[in-house]
Amino acid sequence: MSEDKGKNGTHTGPRLESLKSLLEGSAAARIGLTLALVVAVSLGAWGAGQRLPGQASNGAKPTPGTGSGGPLSLADLPSYEEASSEVSLGIPRLANGHTEIPTRPRFEIIQYQVEQGDTLFGIADKYGLKPETVFWGNFDLLDGDPHSLRPGQELNILPVDGASYDWKDGDRLDSVAAAFKVSPENIIDWLGNGLDPAVDLADPSIDEGMTLVIPDGKRDIVDWRSPRITRANPAVASILGPGACGSIYTGPIGAGSFVWPTPSTWISGYDYIPGLHEAIDIGGSEGNGIYAADSGVVVYSGWHNGGYGYVIVLDHGNGWQTLYAHLSSTKVGCGDPAYQGQLIGGMGCTGNCTGPHLHFEMRSDIYGRVNPFNFLP
Repeated sequence: MSEDKGKNGTHTGPRLESLKSLLEGSAAARIGLTLALVVAVSLGAWGAGQRLPGQASNGAKPTPGTGSGGPLSLADLPSYEEASSEVSLGIPRLANGHTEIPTRPRFEIIQYQVEQGDTLFGIADKYGLKPETVFWGNFDLLDGDPHSLRPGQELNILPVDGASYDWKDGDRLDSVAAAFKVSPENIIDWLGNGLDPAVDLADPSIDEGMTLVIPDGKRDIVDWRSPRITRANPAVASILGPGACGSIYTGPIGAGSFVWPTPSTWISGYDYIPGLHEAIDIGGSEGNGIYAADSGVVVYSGWHNGGYGYVIVLDHGNGWQTLYAHLSSTKVGCGDPAYQGQLIGGMGCTGNCTGPHLHFEMRSDIYGRVNPFNFLP
């Protein structure tokens, strides 16, 4: 094969001739080649500029995933300070130090020492119980009177709503259950009592003095407060104390509508709860005026031995009576007329109480003891 020499004496062959033909081709080909080179250079520069947090700008230290070719190691990762300073986007996970602890059932009776200002309502709320549960769980200690609560007393706090009973020799389990208006299974199934499911109801072999928890148990209402006192039979109250009146009286007849017996209308201590506190305790200050809620005649005025301190009872002559207790003073006596809104006494804290207030009861021949809130304006 012969070879040609160029003007400078160099050899030219088929490959050189092909390149020469390409370079001497159309203008479109030359322009396309130029654009391809520009794009390639731009992509290379862009790729070189991308680096992970912590990579040096001069590329001295390769970062994993950028072509280093070596296995990953801790030494290849950026420091915590470098990474956290450069990463600013995203939704962080917030720290939460609160831990939810599930409520666990309690099976034992615990003790609580009464403090100044405590009420059965407040104590019950601390333990998530009904006020009557605290009352029925300490019925003997309080002598059946919620106003007997005193600082320093050690109360039994039941684990569930209901009542408690101290077992006596000769008791029957079915009889005790019936007295508290539950089935024997209520007592047997309560794990804290530790009773055998097959226990003999007539002879359960329970140690005398053992305190049983009676879930959902209820005590009978004990009428320790006062009998119904009317102008026709005021002497029935002679068992209550020296404030009893002994004659038959006549006097004003009430209208059957009532006004507040105090200037204040807020509750201090006890609200109305059937079987526990069938009255409302109206707050106020020592010596505040107490007024007749409706017109009537005085059928009790003086000291009450049942824990009420100084008491006034009005008979309204229409089937209604109202009672005003814990007074600091009385302004009316037996047989005196009292007209609606008339001053009859002063607010105090006599008898069983922990602060000045008026214990106010309303009683109807038709409805019995009622919630005063349902009849006051």
